[in-house]
Amino acid sequence: MLALVLSSVPICGASILNEDSSGPKAKFTNELANETSPYLLQHAHNPVDWHPWGEAAFEIARTEDKPIFLSIGYSTCYWCHVMERQCFENEQIAALMNEYFVCIKVDREERPDVDDIYMTAVQIMTGKGGWPLSIWLTPDTLEPFFGGTYFPPTDSVGRPGFPRVLNGIHEFWLQQREAAYEQANKMSSAVKQSMSARSDAVPIGRNEVDTAISQLVATYDRTHAGFDKKGPKFPMPVFHEFLLESAWDLSPARQAVTHTLDRMAMGGMYDQVGGGFHRYSTDEKWLVPHFEKMLYDNAMLASVYADAYEKTGDAWYGAIAAETIDWVLREMTSPNGAFYSALDAESNAKEGESYLWTPDEIRSSLESAQLGDEVDFTLEVYGLDKGTNFQDPHHPGAAPRNVLFLSEKPHATAKQLGMSGKALHQKWQAINTALLATRDERDQPGLDDKIIAGWNGLMIGGMADTGRILGEQHYVDSASRAADDIMSSMWTLQGGLLRTRRGDDARINAFLEDYAYMIRGLLRLEEASGDSKYLDQAASLAQQARDRFWNESEGGWYETLEDQDDLFVRGRSFYDGAMPSANAVMINNMIELYERTGRKNWGEDGVQALNAISSDIVRSPRSAIHSVQALHLLETSHPALLGKGGGGVEPRRSPVFMFHFPPRIARSASQWASRPR
Repeated sequence: MLALVLSSVPICGASILNEDSSGPKAKFTNELANETSPYLLQHAHNPVDWHPWGEAAFEIARTEDKPIFLSIGYSTCYWCHVMERQCFENEQIAALMNEYFVCIKVDREERPDVDDIYMTAVQIMTGKGGWPLSIWLTPDTLEPFFGGTYFPPTDSVGRPGFPRVLNGIHEFWLQQREAAYEQANKMSSAVKQSMSARSDAVPIGRNEVDTAISQLVATYDRTHAGFDKKGPKFPMPVFHEFLLESAWDLSPARQAVTHTLDRMAMGGMYDQVGGGFHRYSTDEKWLVPHFEKMLYDNAMLASVYADAYEKTGDAWYGAIAAETIDWVLREMTSPNGAFYSALDAESNAKEGESYLWTPDEIRSSLESAQLGDEVDFTLEVYGLDKGTNFQDPHHPGAAPRNVLFLSEKPHATAKQLGMSGKALHQKWQAINTALLATRDERDQPGLDDKIIAGWNGLMIGGMADTGRILGEQHYVDSASRAADDIMSSMWTLQGGLLRTRRGDDARINAFLEDYAYMIRGLLRLEEASGDSKYLDQAASLAQQARDRFWNESEGGWYETLEDQDDLFVRGRSFYDGAMPSANAVMINNMIELYERTGRKNWGEDGVQALNAISSDIVRSPRSAIHSVQALHLLETSHPALLGKGGGGVEPRRSPVFMFHFPPRIARSASQWASRPR
């Protein structure tokens, strides 16, 4: 048995290099130079002889009788880029890699199926996961026998250096081949069990919805907000969407949602100057973010804030949704209308460099814009008068700087200053315009400009929701333009949907995730635009998804196409993470399609899929929260589909829900008292 201490860096972000960054005289060029993924192109001139995932690389490994070293990451993963700089650009380390292994690079955003399988393996091996994912496979079966995440170039406390790992695995392969295969077989069996085994269906109903609400309220951080007590904290829009839909009449749930939405938008995790949310907060206060910006986070959060505005009349929530969409249209939209994937966390290998400020920089920026009288106000409202709050942990010699944040909501600031909301709005707009102009002159984070069908589906839905609720037709029009681009260039009735596109090069057959998220987006766009073609397209995609992914024996959908010979397991996932599980989204889609078309078969598929996850819902409702949201919708609106004869189930409330929230007062979007951009 191979025994090495495994390292794990579970949360990350990274910089993006242009594919031609090494210039025309690159010393090394490998097989990744023919790829379109910015992440793979980032490694095209490493001294490592990288190959893309595929049969060509597998055949080399079989012929040369070498294990495969598989490295999985993504373009905005910080530790992925660190390992590249430290190990994959090191010629001595690369020589070991090339001699002992066939080295394969995978962009997890292009191939989430490959990532899911081997991430599951590493989590089983080590109890942890993260990126970069580093894993060694047998050449003939592609089964994993050893893995970890980030490895440093030399031995450090608790972490073996990468050369020692490479040498150890090489010796293990040469001297204990039988043990390596035995280990691989056991691991693949464990992965198959984890990813494909399902328990028998069990009864579920209102009790599971109430239990999910209770779990979220019980884990709500009453001091700093969010649904974990400690940092790092992730936005988790699936939780907010569920509580907004299923528990808005319950005061504790309502408080948990609004408090968390307030703190996320007030903290540094929200880009106070440019709009849009960073990936997560590194602390429990939502203050210091990890600075990457992902399309999918902002897509779902735009919907959540727009929904919260509609329910509360709080104009600030509407402004946050609008600013988020404005950022996407300004910085993340392709010439054809579809949306790019992500912005990097760093510039010049320094995390958050372009987003950080000093008082002198604020002063200089405002004075240059003839706003010198606003300096003291800006320093106070954005927290710079309280001292610095950011020290780059990777560059301890760098001077500390400031992440901008709000110490109070805008309406409180307006009240304190004796200003109207409109006057504060104009004041803030002028300030942010000046600061953004200064920021735009800095070196910018790298842009991952590939188009991912599923992520575009989420943003189409978020943009359509925001436009519909706020009465902003140009948002709906932009969502329509993106949908038309995706459906005309990445989908055909015969060939189906494709996963990614960069430029005019679309490739990789779509996964269930892409179908599920695109259907969701098209349904929301049809609601916002009134154009029935989007409902027709959603129904076509739903039928294709059923033909390609449906599990006839148990219900629910597989994540991948049948008979993919580059995967040793065909998995199904029902658990939600940063994004809702594809199966859960499909269940909700089926209910919506049933409601809009009257076709009972869609509703019946949703119920059958819900039965397939019923044991998981009972075991951990919070982990399958988007499926519980579908259960709530069926219980309240379509009990006949559940076989309840139209009578439904009488709600049973947990004792924690004992307060009645006072009626809300609605305001129109034109009355926003928020700070705009």
